[in-house]
Amino acid sequence: MSDPKAPETFDSGDYRRALGGFGTGVALVAARDADGNAHGMIINSLTSVSLNPPIMLWCLARTSSVFDIYTQAPAFSLNILRSDDHEVARHYSRRGADRILPLDQVCTMDTGAPVLTAAVASLDCRTRLRQPMGDHEVIYGDVVAYRGDPGVDALGFFRGRFVTLKSEG
Repeated sequence: MSDPKAPETFDSGDYRRALGGFGTGVALVAARDADGNAHGMIINSLTSVSLNPPIMLWCLARTSSVFDIYTQAPAFSLNILRSDDHEVARHYSRRGADRILPLDQVCTMDTGAPVLTAAVASLDCRTRLRQPMGDHEVIYGDVVAYRGDPGVDALGFFRGRFVTLKSEG
């Protein structure tokens, strides 16, 4: 194990590698812009805050090119990607990529936010609260509808690589 580092000596690359030891799921958050276009971006900062009422949170970098879209959206969806969705994950995580979702790949639930039709699970959320936190914005949402496909493996991310998340048994 490497020597501990004080915050003032943090190397962002080393810090990211250290965080890479925590495996995460891969999700696509989707929202509509002011013109009604469906946008998507990949996140791995997804947390269930509360079961009753159901509240989720995710984090958005302030430097994101789509910051205004997501911080002004009244609703969004959180879509957990399938294990074979590597190309979707790569495309919607690239800086400067066209992040408009194809109409044939989305539907809507209760809020009108775009929802991926082929996700392991989708959570339709109404924006509850946005909080600045360091170099990110924490976005909370009330889950108003959801759907899931428990028989499908999910896409994960661990130490800089995609992995398959499976349930045992």
